[in-house]
Amino acid sequence: KWKRIVSAAVCVCMAGMLITGCGSKSDSSSKKRIIRVALSQSEEHPEYKGMETFKKYVEEKLGDKYEVQLYPNELLGGQTKAIELTQTGAIDFTIAGTPNLEIFADVYEVFSMPYLFTSEDAYFAAMNDTDYMNKIYASTEDTGLQVVTWYNVGNKKLL
Repeated sequence: KWKRIVSAAVCVCMAGMLITGCGSKSDSSSKKRIIRVALSQSEEHPEYKGMETFKKYVEEKLGDKYEVQLYPNELLGGQTKAIELTQTGAIDFTIAGTPNLEIFADVYEVFSMPYLFTSEDAYFAAMNDTDYMNKIYASTEDTGLQVVTWYNVGNKKLL
């Protein structure tokens, strides 16, 4: 299960970075683009380990163009603050729980409803419905945020 989570995080993060190009702009004279990632968890948590794998992958494949900087332990602030920093372009990515996204788009309140899903299969079917989820992800675009995916680690998290 751990390898599946890390693999998914790496693929999703890489795709998100390439598709969305979200975040801050680097100095045009600089050769490397810095990708800043804020995390609320410690260096021992699977979220951080997944992002370490992402960092290693990006720097091995694109190290002449990109440098990934990880900020664990809410070093740049809690999840809401990290989302705000992503809005301004001060950081490029954060991993945030859906309750924190409710502040930016009411539609995320749906994930706080108890007994929303009747089973794990129903949960995964809904979350993997790209037409449905893309509409939810799009709800934050006018606030300067682009949610690129979700993942499950015992509860719902969005990146």
